[in-house]
Amino acid sequence: MVDVLVVGAGPVGLAAALFAKRLGLSHLVLERGTVAETLYRFPRDLVFFSEGRNLEIGGHPLVSQGPKPTRKEALLYYQRVAEREGLRVRTYTEAVRLEGQEGGFRVLARGLRGEEVFQARYLVVATGYFGRPNRLGVPGEELPHVLHRYEEAAAFFGRKVAVVGGSNSAVEAALDLFRAGAQVSLVHRGARVRPSVKYWLLPDFENRVKEGAIQAVMEAVVEAITEEGLWLKRPWGREFLPADFVLVQIGYRAEDGLLREAGVAYEGERPRLSPEWETSIPGLFAIGSCAFGPDTRSVFIENGRAHAEAALKAIARRLGVRVG
Repeated sequence: MVDVLVVGAGPVGLAAALFAKRLGLSHLVLERGTVAETLYRFPRDLVFFSEGRNLEIGGHPLVSQGPKPTRKEALLYYQRVAEREGLRVRTYTEAVRLEGQEGGFRVLARGLRGEEVFQARYLVVATGYFGRPNRLGVPGEELPHVLHRYEEAAAFFGRKVAVVGGSNSAVEAALDLFRAGAQVSLVHRGARVRPSVKYWLLPDFENRVKEGAIQAVMEAVVEAITEEGLWLKRPWGREFLPADFVLVQIGYRAEDGLLREAGVAYEGERPRLSPEWETSIPGLFAIGSCAFGPDTRSVFIENGRAHAEAALKAIARRLGVRVG
């Protein structure tokens, strides 16, 4: 039995494991993929909005070639931190059920060699959101040419791609696809893309629209998707937009299935939490994006690290560890 079991080896989960180690608590991290799986699944050429210092954990400097770290730089950083700190991480081991109570939790998991059971005095869930994209909820969304995850543009050369969304991920994908030779349309329900789009992307996107390189289809609500394209509802009526591929980039919501199935109390779409990020089940904590439901714009690696610190200090106090 360990003192703290962390579910999720993303940046926030790794921060929790680091705090546990430095407080003298035994720990184990379960991760369904590789270390920093969330970053591994990001678009391959992604550049972070935050500076490296705001993504650091454990005092380890994140050095990047440019002013903002790339996905590859951040991915390597978190994996190296886990290695150098000797964090106990079980990769490709997915937690599927949480049971028990404070002081005696059981975590049922499924790994490469079948099912396993792990025991811990306290649980910290840091499952993030990137594996649960929002859906349009329209007919045809499950067709094979409709994608909810974007990796890179090369596969779409010479093809008509409709990108649905108006935030960072949609704008960044549209620009990337255009530069890789795709014929790009960006479909958004608003009159313009969100003003919060990364400051170096917004003028680039607007200029590509002005020159006709990217088609901006605004005030358009997707009603249905067919093999040939999308049916859109616009202020003046229905309209059909031809597309070979449809890339849906309308955000994400918390991966909170473990919390809900464990019986955690919710207030609306978010779990009820204490100031230390403890759920209604004593000893079970939820940190980072998994605690925010659909509101993924309110939590980042930056403040997720603070969640981890508060939760681990609370746990340490209960275990009789003096916390400064």
